[in-house]
Amino acid sequence: MTAIQMSIAFENAAIELPCAFVDYYMPRCKPAVYALIYIYNLRQCIGGAASFSPGEIGKIFQITEADVLNAWEYWENEGLIRLDKKNGAMAVTFLSVETPKSRPELLPAVKKPEAQKGEIKQFVPAGRPQYTSEELTVYKLQSKEIAQLFSIGEQTLGKLLTYHDMNILFGFYDWLRLPSDVIGYLLSYCAENGHRDLRYIEKAAIDWADKQIDDMEKALAYVQTFDKDYREILRAMGQTTGYPTPSQRKYINKWLVEFKMPAELVMDACDRAAVQNGKPTFAYVNKIIEGWNKKGIRTLEEAEAETAEYVQGRIEAAGKEAKPAKNNRFVNFKQRDWDYEKLEKMEREYLAQRAKG
Repeated sequence: MTAIQMSIAFENAAIELPCAFVDYYMPRCKPAVYALIYIYNLRQCIGGAASFSPGEIGKIFQITEADVLNAWEYWENEGLIRLDKKNGAMAVTFLSVETPKSRPELLPAVKKPEAQKGEIKQFVPAGRPQYTSEELTVYKLQSKEIAQLFSIGEQTLGKLLTYHDMNILFGFYDWLRLPSDVIGYLLSYCAENGHRDLRYIEKAAIDWADKQIDDMEKALAYVQTFDKDYREILRAMGQTTGYPTPSQRKYINKWLVEFKMPAELVMDACDRAAVQNGKPTFAYVNKIIEGWNKKGIRTLEEAEAETAEYVQGRIEAAGKEAKPAKNNRFVNFKQRDWDYEKLEKMEREYLAQRAKG
């Protein structure tokens, strides 16, 4: 990217950071390097420098050009700078720092509401940044850790890494903030289980970052639990020995990683499929779980409530369609007992209808 013009919209002959910035903006700044970029750019601007290259700033703080641009967008959202973009160029204007009295949302930070039904809490920043080939080359030359990470990637995946591959792999380290040893372990684990496609591995990496697996101890514990879920799901599918085939593993990964379904809910879907067909199939269970995912169902209670609602609707519909019986001296009361056999039949019909889509 070309150099970006900068200017200051208030008079200041020295770096005099307002208390509001130090007391409120800096502690809230994530990641912390954004505050350093703000201070550094402000100093250069006051010193007379008129333009900066995001790439040059990135090299100073050993971050990417994308990180620098993200920092400016962050401070624009905080109201401390103004970004003006026109015809591919960008101008950054530093604004006066408002006090907390005029920014009450800074005191104190408001707790974010809990996720609603159907929402999935996601802590991973949205959108993997795109790194230039020049950036990747610089990081590989300047950092032995990054060079080793790319080397491990080639050895584990069994191929030379393309520019696209390095972009994804470096994103695990820079974007998702996973340690290099955790990334290496993730690559090995996925490869051992027949997954060498980096697009698939990226989904797993996002899942690990979302679960804050940021050291080897957590990674080992998570994999052990994950493998345990695999075995339990296979048993629920009627497979008591052996390991999942690549096709089976693809289904289970979809349910546990992509949909983030609890293992107990997946096993409940297996039980429902067994009730319907005698023996569950992965395709049939997948239909049930896809339906739950679309409706945001994530607990056994929600799944049972959905089934009960469906059965109750069928009962009410059947009652409206039935002709009223004639009252006589032999039939002079209302039938109040449930026909459990009929209810079970309705549930089987419900599952069969779901499987048909």
